[in-house]
Amino acid sequence: MERTRKTWGEKWTIFQNDLCEVSVLYLKPKQRCSWHYHKTKYNLFFVVRGKLIVKLDDGVGVGSSDVLENQIFTTRPGEPHEFRTAKKKTIIIEVMFVKYDPEDIFRESQGGKL
Repeated sequence: MERTRKTWGEKWTIFQNDLCEVSVLYLKPKQRCSWHYHKTKYNLFFVVRGKLIVKLDDGVGVGSSDVLENQIFTTRPGEPHEFRTAKKKTIIIEVMFVKYDPEDIFRESQGGKL
């Protein structure tokens, strides 16, 4: 597990491979991350405790969504975003992943009854 200090809190990376990364973010009150986007990654935020405010720029204007405890918010590749915290500490699980392809299966044989 890798622990990284950030201006907004701490990031504990608990799993990482070439397709995804799973982290727990411990966010300080009244903080924000920088505006950014990912070329190929989706970002999924699951709020464990507190409230996360996610801002998105859709090219027309900036919108904002409040993500409360036990809620999920996802951003797409190329979508500029930032997150902010409210007055209390916030804990989120962040999953970054590349696009899943359900057709990515190539069978060598058929399964079935033995």
